[in-house]
Amino acid sequence: MSTKKKPIVKIEQPKTQSRAAQLHYLAQLRGEVEEERPKLNKKKFAIISLIVLAILAGILVYSTSLFNAIESANVDLKTNSPSLILFLGKGTDVALQGSSEVTADDLTKLNSWSSIMLLIRVIAIGALVIYGLFAIITLLQPKRRKPNRSFWGDLGIYTLLTIIAVAMAFPLVFSIAMSLKPLDELFRFPPKVFPDHPTFDNFSDLIVTMGQSWVPFSRYLINTVFITFVGTFGHVLIASMAAFVLAKYDFPGGKTFFKIVVTALMFTGYVTGIPNFVIMSKIGIIDTYFAVILPAFAAPIGLFLMKQFMESLPNSLIEAAHLDGAGESRIFWSIVMPNVKPAWLTISIFSVQSLWNTNAATVIRTEAKKTLVYALQQIQAGGIARTGQAAAVTVVVMLVPITIFILFQGQIVETMSSSGLKD
Repeated sequence: MSTKKKPIVKIEQPKTQSRAAQLHYLAQLRGEVEEERPKLNKKKFAIISLIVLAILAGILVYSTSLFNAIESANVDLKTNSPSLILFLGKGTDVALQGSSEVTADDLTKLNSWSSIMLLIRVIAIGALVIYGLFAIITLLQPKRRKPNRSFWGDLGIYTLLTIIAVAMAFPLVFSIAMSLKPLDELFRFPPKVFPDHPTFDNFSDLIVTMGQSWVPFSRYLINTVFITFVGTFGHVLIASMAAFVLAKYDFPGGKTFFKIVVTALMFTGYVTGIPNFVIMSKIGIIDTYFAVILPAFAAPIGLFLMKQFMESLPNSLIEAAHLDGAGESRIFWSIVMPNVKPAWLTISIFSVQSLWNTNAATVIRTEAKKTLVYALQQIQAGGIARTGQAAAVTVVVMLVPITIFILFQGQIVETMSSSGLKD
């Protein structure tokens, strides 16, 4: 029975006597460290990348011009494109003249090749984006990085990440593009992603419509800002205080209470809507801001996230604070809350998104107390004449939650990379 022998790799003993070099040498002897791959020549890779990108860009430009010429020929029944004339087999003499009529047989041939040109454009755009991102990441990566994958492994991962990023960004891009389309392009079929004649008329019409409301539109905005701010602040505060007690102190019924909180996560707002309305009606807060704010205080997702995050804090940190004479409130505000900043920032994002997008139409009846989303939804319900304004409303409604998420996301990543204490 023959066994395949591994290639002999020469392992040199390090000349330096540092601890790290000796450990690396011993690991190589035991076969725990793979042979280092040759370093990437970034100059050659940059030249090759420029050549590849230039070829892909040329294919994209040529296929786009040919596709546009085909579309124009279908409408005008003539073409001025020398490439298209040669493609139709008219000859070089006609191509040099720069103009040719398109017959019915030519239209049949053009229709069959129009989809092919469109497919080539899509493939060229995808290849440009994917290879461009891969080249940029490869050239900008630090020299100390030792890749543990092959070239094709990296390319596959970057391709997958690019596809996911495009799929996640497409709804946002499409919504913004729809808000910039004039009314005739909004009803075009098949629809185009980007407008041919972008305009801000939809937003200006929305401002005019808001100014015609018998309740000042600023009132709707103030109501929404107040509900969002108070609801988010109270949610974070109550969830943090309750989570601190549940995570760091043992008391009778604590585990049972947390199980109830976990069970409450399974029920959506539609399930608890009627019981909440009955309770709020009994205590007399219907048609007030607190009909929206109080349920936000008791949202179980905040307590669950804070409790799970606070459990990672070392108990020795709190015990040391007790030995130094710190009280419970001092420990909570000066030690616990700064160390769980990622958790309460995440809760703030969830709470802002939920409260900003609520219309509260079932619990608030007075028009002067209603929210901005409710007023904008009434504009959206105006029919075909307000289709452009409805597209603008979609952008306005999602603008604040997305902005809050972008602003907080950087702080969350930075805090999580610089915090995290362990026993």
